Amino acid sequence: MKRYIVKRLLEMIPTTFGVLVLTFVLFHVVGGSPAEVVLGKNA
Repeated sequence: MKRYIVKRLLEMIPTTFGVLVLTFVLFHVVGGSPAEVVLGKNA
């Protein structure tokens, strides 16, 4: 069981990195900043 948990935690690292890279690329392609998306243009 301990081995399974360690394996899953190690698999989580590239998955998290991939999601972060994908989000970063999408925001650069679309333009704007995450703060503007969340708070609106007048914030």
